[in-house]
Amino acid sequence: MTTRDPTGTLTGRLALVSGASRGLGRACALELAAAGAHVVATGRSAEGAATRTDPPGLTLEGTRDLVEAAGGSVEIHRCDHTDPDHVDALVLDVLARHGAIDVLVNNAWGGHDHHDESAYGEEVWDEPMDQFRQMLLAGAYSDFVTSLRTLKHAMGPAGRGTILTTTWHTPEPPAWLPYESSKAAKNRLVYALGYHLQGKGIPVIAVAPGWMRTELMLTHHTAEELAGKTETPHLAARVVTALAADPDAMRWSGQVVDAGEMAEHYGIDDLDGTRPHPNAGRFEPSRPLPPPE
Repeated sequence: MTTRDPTGTLTGRLALVSGASRGLGRACALELAAAGAHVVATGRSAEGAATRTDPPGLTLEGTRDLVEAAGGSVEIHRCDHTDPDHVDALVLDVLARHGAIDVLVNNAWGGHDHHDESAYGEEVWDEPMDQFRQMLLAGAYSDFVTSLRTLKHAMGPAGRGTILTTTWHTPEPPAWLPYESSKAAKNRLVYALGYHLQGKGIPVIAVAPGWMRTELMLTHHTAEELAGKTETPHLAARVVTALAADPDAMRWSGQVVDAGEMAEHYGIDDLDGTRPHPNAGRFEPSRPLPPPE
């Protein structure tokens, strides 16, 4: 649960967070609600149909309970963000009841749901053929569908809104082939969409955290492995929240911003009061968008 005092900076605004049943998506729901937003938390994992069962409680209902316990305003919707019909129905329902979507956080990610390490060989060409496809669908394609349908029905006609995407830097040297390539697709989508929306005043920004102590990481790694190398998902979620509230966010449109650097910019700390910056020196900064032709 977030321990940050609500600032009210997003009071009266609605934030739609995809992939909100666990990890960074859950943290974004908590932090956006703490800042005053009404949160629409979406994803595939619900009670009786959880995509992950270990640890338990990684469902939309679990997120709703945490947000409400912290005094936040939230509703949940089960949605497959790779299905345009599902996303259309979600967006139109939210619009019919609330009138606007002010902030979209593209966080849906099921790229590891079918990950089987036993299927891998020793050489790079031994990668299973379906791994990259799954990551593209769960990442860049999900972001593409959700962004465009939200723009078409909500932000475009309204002439306002903010699109934020959670991602990963493509560091040097490159890491795992399908993961790096799928994240590069997400990042290029942010750049291209940001370019085409410059005249609309709708910023599109990607936020790259460091290695996070999510629920799943805590089940797969020891405390010694994580000590001094990780941050909680709330650091990046607080950066997402600060960007959502920033009236000058257009200056970062089309870029991948680093959670550690943006925490310094906004004066944001993690839950324990620290301000980690594990990505420092591991990535090339994004270049600003070129002016529209």
